[in-house]
Amino acid sequence: MDEARVVEVWNPAGRHTGSGYLLGDELVLTFCHVLEGTPAGGVVEVRQLDPLGRTEWLPADVVWLPELTGPALPADADGALLRITGARWRPPPGPPVRFGRVLGRDRLPCLGLGFPDAARRSTHERDTMPVRGHVDPLHAMKSGLLTVHVDTGIAPGRAGWRGGSGTAVLCGPHLVAVTRAEKAVAPGVLDAVPVTALAELPGFRQTLERYGVHLVIEDIGGPAPERRTGSGGVSMPPPTWRHRLRDVPLPALGGALTFLLFARLGPRSAGLAWTIGSFFAGILAMWSIARLRLPHRTADGGDAARVRLSQAVLGEVARRRRQLLGDDTKAINVTFTTVPQGGRDAERAWSGADFTSVADYLEALVPKRLVITGGPGAGKTLLAYELVHRLLGRLDGDGPVPVPMGLAEWDITVPFTDWFIERLAREHLNGSDTTARQLLATGNIMPVLDGLDELDPPGGGRSRAAAALVQLNRFDGPLVVTCRSAEYEALSRAGERLLDCATVRIEAVDAATGRRYLVERAVYQARLRAMVRELFAPGTATATTLTSPWMLTLASLVSRSEAGAGRLGSLAGVPDSAQARRDVRAALLEALIPTVCGMDPAERRQRYEARDVTQWLRLLAASLRGGVAAPPDGGFASSRDFEIHTLWPVAGPRAARYAAAALTLACWLPALALLALCFHHNGALPLPGAVLLALLTPAPTIAAWEARARHSQPRRMLFYRLRGRLGWHRVALGTVLGGVLMLPLAPLFGQGFALAAGGAFAFVFGFGLALSVRTDVDRRRLVATAVPTALTVMALAGSTAGRLGDFVGLAAGCGAGAIGLVVGVRAGLRGARKRGGGDPDPDPPGVPTPLSPLRNDVLAGVVAGTAVTGVALYALLFVDWLRVPWPFAAVTAAACGLAAGPGFVAITTRQYLGVITATRGRLPWHLTAFLRWCHDRGLLRSAGTAYQLRHDELLAWLQRRDGVRD
Repeated sequence: MDEARVVEVWNPAGRHTGSGYLLGDELVLTFCHVLEGTPAGGVVEVRQLDPLGRTEWLPADVVWLPELTGPALPADADGALLRITGARWRPPPGPPVRFGRVLGRDRLPCLGLGFPDAARRSTHERDTMPVRGHVDPLHAMKSGLLTVHVDTGIAPGRAGWRGGSGTAVLCGPHLVAVTRAEKAVAPGVLDAVPVTALAELPGFRQTLERYGVHLVIEDIGGPAPERRTGSGGVSMPPPTWRHRLRDVPLPALGGALTFLLFARLGPRSAGLAWTIGSFFAGILAMWSIARLRLPHRTADGGDAARVRLSQAVLGEVARRRRQLLGDDTKAINVTFTTVPQGGRDAERAWSGADFTSVADYLEALVPKRLVITGGPGAGKTLLAYELVHRLLGRLDGDGPVPVPMGLAEWDITVPFTDWFIERLAREHLNGSDTTARQLLATGNIMPVLDGLDELDPPGGGRSRAAAALVQLNRFDGPLVVTCRSAEYEALSRAGERLLDCATVRIEAVDAATGRRYLVERAVYQARLRAMVRELFAPGTATATTLTSPWMLTLASLVSRSEAGAGRLGSLAGVPDSAQARRDVRAALLEALIPTVCGMDPAERRQRYEARDVTQWLRLLAASLRGGVAAPPDGGFASSRDFEIHTLWPVAGPRAARYAAAALTLACWLPALALLALCFHHNGALPLPGAVLLALLTPAPTIAAWEARARHSQPRRMLFYRLRGRLGWHRVALGTVLGGVLMLPLAPLFGQGFALAAGGAFAFVFGFGLALSVRTDVDRRRLVATAVPTALTVMALAGSTAGRLGDFVGLAAGCGAGAIGLVVGVRAGLRGARKRGGGDPDPDPPGVPTPLSPLRNDVLAGVVAGTAVTGVALYALLFVDWLRVPWPFAAVTAAACGLAAGPGFVAITTRQYLGVITATRGRLPWHLTAFLRWCHDRGLLRSAGTAYQLRHDELLAWLQRRDGVRD
């Protein structure tokens, strides 16, 4: 019990004393006959409990009295509501009150604190007396009341309990009833009116809502809900044949490859024993690699994996929850109601709940399956993350671990369990499919799937969502799904919905709740309390406008500075009209950026001027005009999303792309010039040096052509793929192709050239394919295009310069692998799009940020550049026909690394620099730092690897040039 919520009540008109309990900021629940002689609208006095006696009596209005009694209650069994109106009243901090309904037959311990006559100190002053005992739901069931037995402490006579009417009775954190009078059965037996009975009286619930109190009644007591623990099983379909093939080890492939290489390149005099030995040596080598990739197993492997999973998910959800709240932790306590579906509903579903009790709501469901619906922006995703956050915070060791995932990334042609297990293993379990399948099959995982409505494009029907529901109904484990209300209702009317679950709908935020949220979120509450009454005065434009989460968040940010608070205060009192509401919104938007720019007291000086921030954001927003930021491979992007690698529309349709192409050529020119000097130093010009330089020209040409593309996939090195089967399958594919290319090269240019060229191709192509190429690619098209291209490059190199040594084969293999990869991947993606695929891979493990594509691209360029620098340095120091003095060799090797890394691999880096160059100061030179600053200040938010303006209204305001006041 929160003693700060206990209040004394004094009725001057009837000379009655009583007890009360603070339900909200200013609303008090008491008993009706305490107010005898005082009509609705009359004034009584209340005083907050304070052991030190520092509180004073304050006036309170009677805002609700029952007009009719409940259908099953005695005539005098009711309650009353008071509203504290004293100017010096300060509500105590703390969580909202939770209401409960007592179920079952077992008695529950309870606690109350009132001011009965037995503790009289003066005419209208009483001391406290606790009500410690239990509520017995089987006692006096016909009366419609609850019976409270005082078990501990003093139990005065019948007259001594007078004045204690209105004492709140709490079972744990739940307010279940308010005391009425002592029963004549025995001393210490009290009648209490349940809150469920009060909720049936006309006007009671509406009055609570009017003053910001949500009447969400939770069921307490009764039989414990069923819990699915690790010992329970979940019916799951067996893995598909594709997943079964992934479990086939690679030793046979390694042995066959070793045999082929030995048969072509081995000594002709070798016998059968040597051939068989090489075959089994390959098997042993690949088996060892497979064993090294297996995760380390311990005696408590399952429990340890579960603990690690819960910790990883908790950290990720905490970050995403703060991001959804605009870099804050305070959320509006929205409510949701249960929507009956007319059959196959989960049992023990309450009529509704809110943010604070969403975990209890789910725990009571049998089975634990839930669908969260609501309108656009209602907070479905936030409620799902709030549920995960609260479940993980109370995890007691045997409940399922909730794991959130976005449904938009699910290819529904893949079975749900296979897709979920693959994502779970890759993102949280170090690639271990076995551990992921075991945790899901034993009921230790509860998928929390966000965005069922996002499976289908807007206006494109609901076929994919319907197919997804069919698969989800085959999964009988615990499950949570979010979906927009309109889309889910349409699916339900068509006979497609989730079975054996509870369906809830998030309700709109009422004005009283919004007012409470605005005060609680304020950094300087005293400043805001002085104006909040005027802001929410009935009939004003601010009272009508400040009822949405976006406007309340905007007002909260603006009020953090004195200038912003003054601007907000100047809007109070304006009569409501359509134009006045537009003016309030425009004023808040205009005050937002200046407030944000100067609200960090830790900064010695203002980092960015408001005028510059407005101009830069306006330029970024203008690039989204028309609904697209950059068409990704012929598709369309969200009108609110912009990514760091698709910012070229900011500088116009061509400027940034051609600037990136020019930067590509600039990266290659030093390498080509220095290599020409090396050839001249060694007498290799004009031949074969000119031919070798000519062979290099396709690389910068292809890189420049890629840099001017409208959309390109950022490069990234996904090293974690080497812990999974996909990565090693691709390495094996590159090795096989390298061996195949050796066969025609060996008789033409010699075994040394063939081995060097094939090995270099296998390394570059295999590891490049494994680490940096997206999963969704047509592998047949890729191989069919890459192999002829690579063979052509290596044949040209061998025919023109093969006589210079095997190092030419090594260089040719590396170049052929890189060029073949670029050409083959483009062909593979075109083939994948023809069959409805070709989508980018999901983001790597952990929480992605909008800057992760640029960081990954830079890292990939650094890795590639470093490798090429090392190879070039070795050649320039130790290869006879290339040898030059070491200072010249170091400079040339660094130039080659610049060409291969930033000039060939790091395409996103070049496009980003192209945007900076093409805008010529219209954007900050350190654009990434500015975007990060806007994100930290709440002007931008992140959605995966995309930035978004904080709200559509802010985007429209920035795009409306005449609405911006510099």
